[in-house]
Amino acid sequence: MNINLERLSQAKVTSALMIINVIVFVLMSLSGGSESIENLIRFGANSKILVGEGDWWRLFTASFIHIGFFHIMFNMYFLYNIGPIFERLYGSVGFLIIYLVCGIFGNLVSYAFGDVYTVSAGASTSLYGLLGIAIGMMLVYRDDAILHSFGASFVSIVVINVIYSFLMPGVGVLGHLGGFVGGFILANALPVVGRDLSIPRQVVAGLATLALAFILIRIGNKSLLGV
Repeated sequence: MNINLERLSQAKVTSALMIINVIVFVLMSLSGGSESIENLIRFGANSKILVGEGDWWRLFTASFIHIGFFHIMFNMYFLYNIGPIFERLYGSVGFLIIYLVCGIFGNLVSYAFGDVYTVSAGASTSLYGLLGIAIGMMLVYRDDAILHSFGASFVSIVVINVIYSFLMPGVGVLGHLGGFVGGFILANALPVVGRDLSIPRQVVAGLATLALAFILIRIGNKSLLGV
């Protein structure tokens, strides 16, 4: 992978996220391995039982942990290619909000519907959120030829990644789905730089995000009863 440093210097949040992910991966590799369940848990992977016992912070940290070299390489390559694009569209702060919220949403869906003893991790929850916001953008800005076309250009990418998620063993389909849904909703809550969204649309989208998060937490908590 050829790294364009000038491109990354113009996308400071994308660069920072990549650096954090790589640092965490290196630390894990040097202290027990990135594929060790015990080490994954120690560094903050998403464990349904532990989240249910009060480790809610894992819904955040799990998006910065990767299981194996190819896992982080694939995700960082994806982030490197599309992160700067969305950072320009939504601004650094907006992009960071999207990335973190979608990551949490993906992990929440895994908490709600995943197997009790599954341990999951990876930035793909956040990355699928970017795909979700692209599709949402296509609908939200359907009267804007440029943004509508931009969103539509991601349809084939979404289809390919959905097929990949179901065909590849060990892929966290639930996390991907949750991240995608989170991004789709946020397309209605956060405006593209230089564009406007109506206040009612933003309020409804914000409330929908909070309500769905609450519902997922309740479902996850209920599924742990008797475990």
